[in-house]
Amino acid sequence: MSRRSWYAVAAAASVALAACSERDPDSTTGPQFANTDPCGFSNSLVTGYFPSSRHSSILSLKQSMANAGHGTTNARTSGFQIMDSIGSVSRKFAVSPAAGAQLTVAVIGCMFDNASTFTYPTDAVSDFTAALNNVDGGAYYVRGGGTDGVDNPGRSATVLGRVTPPGGADGNLSGIKPFSGSWTNMLPGTGQERRALIYGYPVTLDPLVFEWATVPSALTFSTPAVVSVCDNDASGTAMVHEDAIGVLAYVNTGICEEPSQSVTLIDRGWGPKALAARLSRVLVSVLAPAPLQATAVLTGTAGTGGKTSNIPKSKFGKQLVGTLFLDWQAKPPATINGTAPGTTNPVRVTVSTSSTSGSAIVGACAYLTGSNNNGTPTQITSTATPDPTCINPPAGSQGAIRVQVQSIPGNTAASLADFGRVGVTKTGGIAFTVTVDVLGRDGAGSFFTKSNVKPAK
Repeated sequence: MSRRSWYAVAAAASVALAACSERDPDSTTGPQFANTDPCGFSNSLVTGYFPSSRHSSILSLKQSMANAGHGTTNARTSGFQIMDSIGSVSRKFAVSPAAGAQLTVAVIGCMFDNASTFTYPTDAVSDFTAALNNVDGGAYYVRGGGTDGVDNPGRSATVLGRVTPPGGADGNLSGIKPFSGSWTNMLPGTGQERRALIYGYPVTLDPLVFEWATVPSALTFSTPAVVSVCDNDASGTAMVHEDAIGVLAYVNTGICEEPSQSVTLIDRGWGPKALAARLSRVLVSVLAPAPLQATAVLTGTAGTGGKTSNIPKSKFGKQLVGTLFLDWQAKPPATINGTAPGTTNPVRVTVSTSSTSGSAIVGACAYLTGSNNNGTPTQITSTATPDPTCINPPAGSQGAIRVQVQSIPGNTAASLADFGRVGVTKTGGIAFTVTVDVLGRDGAGSFFTKSNVKPAK
């Protein structure tokens, strides 16, 4: 692999990873791996992967899983301990990634009631093998499971997929971490059940595309996760792209500059197609953009207009974004009869780009402002709930209506800024201006229309 500069491009995912297209997820249900005794898998799966010094402790954990029973909390507790050791050993010893993958599938079969609550990747062994091949950029880490919102020791760092390029340059390919707080607080559930295996691997290196996934697969992150794809593009037009969502909102992040993590160490989240997911509300940085520093993931449920999740895997890469194109879907009328609250009108704008792929922009902030004929701001009202993460309105427009650009079901080329029902507080001429900010990258767009507000009849 040739030497390269390593910069961060982050994607906004649930995490924000999760609002995705309606196509069938690259997964299938778990019974294909089931057997009559899910917790009675062979000891040879343990001894065939772990060094002899680890056999006794891991076999003891395996027996604890069997004693606890299929799909129980205690079986998952011991199972995650085994997974943690599987990942740690892969980074410390020359072991077989394929053997570790076979053991992972067996452990999952005991941990979860896979017939009803777990979704497996189509080729789980191949995916876990790639994740355990850390020399080629794979990542396999257990995170969460702490108490009082504090991660357990060794389970708090950023998860990094990395290689070691010639010359000693930092070799981070991609990384994922909580946007704020701990992994334990980000993951769903209660108590020590707030834990997961976070795993990933490069799909291609040129162009760089990295795939992230989780165990269990039906995760919905309580707070956003930030995902970075480390690429050396300094064009000023590069954004993070998720294969089923589109171009994602931009924030500065230092994931790709983080040093290699300890060997003892791991979106709003991935979930099954039956669970809707919505884009996370990512905080917009006010810093000038560095080359391909971007942002993040999904969480929660989508609500009206959301897309379902492409679970259990999500691919992140680079997308060049040119000019933004804005168009009225619901335009303020030329004549408005009456002021708010008695008179309001819907205002909605579609957003598209000149990207060759036609990918929609999602997660960016859109602002609606009003001003009179001489440019003095005019207060406007809206039924839309202000988005607290949209903190960069146009200069002098602190009263702007602030919403996040959302996906449009079935539309991969455009997204929507819905400002709700908008009202004006005084009569006379008013200019409505819409600004959509792709968060510091080239391509911010704005346009306006004028209305005449008359007394109510």
